[in-house]
Amino acid sequence: MVSLIPPATCEQHLANLGQVLKTVWEQDTVDGQLKEIAEYMQRLYAHNLTWIGLYDSDEQSLNTQTAVLTNGKNFLWQKIALQPDDAIQQVIERGIPAAVYDLQASHRAGEWKNIAQRLEIHDALIFPIQRQQECLGIVLLGTTRRGAVLKSGVQKKTFAILVTTLATILHRYRQDYYLQLEKRPSQPFFQLLTKLETIQELEPRLQEIVDATHRFVGANRTRAYWFEPQQRFFWHRIANGGHNRHAYTTQAPALSQLSANGYQEFYQTLSCGDVIVIGAESCSHTEAVIDPLKTAFEKPSLMVAPILMQGDLLGFLIVESTQPREWSVPEKRYLTAAAQVVSLGMPMSALQERVADLEANHQLSVGLAQSIHGDRDWQSVMTQCAEQLIATLEIDGLLVLIPDLECGGFEVGYQYHSTRSKPAQDPWCSLHDIDWQLLSRQTTPICIENLDNDLKLRAWHPLFLQMGMQAAMAYNLSPGKAPEGVLVVTDTDGRRWNQTEQDLLQSVGRQIGLVLHQWSLQRQAQQQSQMHDTMQWGLRNLQRTFDVAQLEQAATHHISQLLRLPLVALIVWETNQKEARLASSVVREKQFVAQDTPPILVDGDALINWAIQTDGVIQLEYEELPDVTRQWLRCPGQAQLLVVALRTSPEHALNGAIVLADHGDRRFSDQQMSMLAVLVHQLAWCRRHLLLTNRLKNHKNQLTELNWYKHHHMDDIRRQIKDSRRQLNNLKQLPDISNQPYFHAVESRLAGMEKELLRLTGRERWAMASDPRKVPLVALLNRLMKRVQTQVQKKQLWTQVHSDSNLALQGEMQKIEFILYELISAACRRSPARGRVDIWSRPLDQQWIELSITDDGDVEDGIIKALNQGHRLDHLAESLLDTPPGLNLAICRSLMGRLGGEFVLEKLDDNRIRSSVMFPMHPPNS
Repeated sequence: MVSLIPPATCEQHLANLGQVLKTVWEQDTVDGQLKEIAEYMQRLYAHNLTWIGLYDSDEQSLNTQTAVLTNGKNFLWQKIALQPDDAIQQVIERGIPAAVYDLQASHRAGEWKNIAQRLEIHDALIFPIQRQQECLGIVLLGTTRRGAVLKSGVQKKTFAILVTTLATILHRYRQDYYLQLEKRPSQPFFQLLTKLETIQELEPRLQEIVDATHRFVGANRTRAYWFEPQQRFFWHRIANGGHNRHAYTTQAPALSQLSANGYQEFYQTLSCGDVIVIGAESCSHTEAVIDPLKTAFEKPSLMVAPILMQGDLLGFLIVESTQPREWSVPEKRYLTAAAQVVSLGMPMSALQERVADLEANHQLSVGLAQSIHGDRDWQSVMTQCAEQLIATLEIDGLLVLIPDLECGGFEVGYQYHSTRSKPAQDPWCSLHDIDWQLLSRQTTPICIENLDNDLKLRAWHPLFLQMGMQAAMAYNLSPGKAPEGVLVVTDTDGRRWNQTEQDLLQSVGRQIGLVLHQWSLQRQAQQQSQMHDTMQWGLRNLQRTFDVAQLEQAATHHISQLLRLPLVALIVWETNQKEARLASSVVREKQFVAQDTPPILVDGDALINWAIQTDGVIQLEYEELPDVTRQWLRCPGQAQLLVVALRTSPEHALNGAIVLADHGDRRFSDQQMSMLAVLVHQLAWCRRHLLLTNRLKNHKNQLTELNWYKHHHMDDIRRQIKDSRRQLNNLKQLPDISNQPYFHAVESRLAGMEKELLRLTGRERWAMASDPRKVPLVALLNRLMKRVQTQVQKKQLWTQVHSDSNLALQGEMQKIEFILYELISAACRRSPARGRVDIWSRPLDQQWIELSITDDGDVEDGIIKALNQGHRLDHLAESLLDTPPGLNLAICRSLMGRLGGEFVLEKLDDNRIRSSVMFPMHPPNS
């Protein structure tokens, strides 16, 4: 072994190696391949022992595969155990070759110490046989000499090639070994299918499938159980070995029946198509499924596969083991396939029976469709459908439930029940959100096999029990959408609804859904027509009412009657008023109360503030209201409220809100909400119109009365002036009186006053008349300054008139003079003591002249803003122009506009106030 390769060229060496490898791959057995390599190593290296062993990681040992000795002795050890500190164990763990010197004396030799002593081996080279970082075995080269080593590079490279070849051989050997151990279900399954081709009846076919499954799995017992859908239990049908071929024989199994109600989790698992595996250390499902099954069959290891046909559970196959064991994947696959073969290989008679049922159901659907489209009476159509469905499905009751969108829940649109059941009571409660979504989204019927073990449609379970029902099937008549109706069939006994029954209900439900949809459209049209007529009648009555109180009372009664509400209350308040009042209320139930004692505070009441801040209808629960609001509004705990503000235009101030209350289960449709919005909007405008009309009427009456009083007062003054002139005429007879200058001045002034009063009380008693005059501008300004002289002197004001023109003005000068006096007098009143008032006049062109007054006083910004707006946004709201000084300025602006001029009040940059009047120098008609 330590000697060099015999003198030869490298090419010859490679040729020899290639020939050896070719011989190795031509061998038919693994032992032959390993022996060829071992003998080539023996020839190539001078050593006494070539040993190849397979590594067993589970038992930590080496199994002798090949051993070649030069001394003619036999290698007697088949299995060699490894110790943690053995040199061979370290080679396996590290994957690196190692040399052991003097195996007979080394403490790292392990069992090889005895082997070396018998075979007279001293030194050894140990090489790991590795493939993809996994150790498959060991190559050991032993010699009787000392100092064993591979010296040349050719030796090392050649030996590496041989070890790699060994790794490939051992890997294939191990794969073949595992394949021989593993069960292959394909061949026995094909044999089973071949046998089933010659068997037509169901019972022998089941027996053959059970026996073949038992042979392949190797369990203690294999059985087949069948399912009775009407009474919902499994009964024993077939066992392996030809025993128990019928349900009730003298050799009945320990468990002849399993109730679906008693083993609900097990039943649900099978219905979903799951295979249940119970092994020694692992299980496929939860304890809720596993524990009852182990208790029922009294076996530690079981495997159950469902028999399904078109989604319907026909039964199951079960294999039992009296000893704990783990089921392999091929065994599970074979059992699953065998259960599928049962349903796929149903006898022709059973398939023909199923086809006949489908054909009968199809004919039933066609007949129902013809009767539905040929009969317009809803009740008669449903009676025909119910009779045929009950006869076909063998059920005890049928209902059509229609959602009540206003009050919530469902109302019974149609029902049919047998003598074994009780009629359904109306109404039906609402479903929970999960069930409502399930009903809306699912396009197939919702099946309840037994109320005790099924949580679907939980809210209806008490109603089903009142009817004496245990099983039900519900179908949404508008599948995929919110239901317009629900078709429900019920049975007094628990039962499984097979796929054929579900398909029939779905087919009939589509036809009934069309009729229900058409009937629903007609009913909606009638309701809309009635609602439209009622609404038009109410709007006409609102428009014909001319009293605000009558309007408010009529509106609340109309809304309460139209929407069938137990409470409608109208709350109103005046602008800038702290308290609101209950203008009108309609209460139809004693549980609802609305009152305005204690007072309703506008700023402190949450309901009023929410209405002011929200545009549209506010929906809220009564529990959300604060205690302040609950003092004047009391409702049941689960009540709901609708609040709508009386809105007209965005510029108008809010002065009212309507509050509607109803029980918590009431549901308002979109049409009702739209109608409520229209009615409240109409009420708001009608009420505003009446309030504004009443205010204008009152204002007109006040002004008319004031005008009447002032005119009669002026008539009396004119009479007194006339008497004074008559007395003056009598004084003319006295000597020296008529020659006095002041006498003629007084007489002239009295004559002018009488003439002016005559014009006012005659021509302008109820309306202003045109009185064009021609007045010099200087004379006009002088008169104005004389009239305000008292105010000027009292405040010590500095006044100056800036006028360079000597124009003669012509037009309604008396009215303009009054306007100018009002503006100059107002400027003097608001000016501070020792302030300054300037009057400017300048012609703008040949037809217009401007007179402006500037002063050091102050005017509220709100007055200037209101004057510049030109018109009031809300005549019902309080304004600064309703009282002096804003009222006087507004009259000046209005009168100037009537005379064809313009009045502007503004604040200058230096905070002075400027009042400008522009008017034509000639009459407007010129």
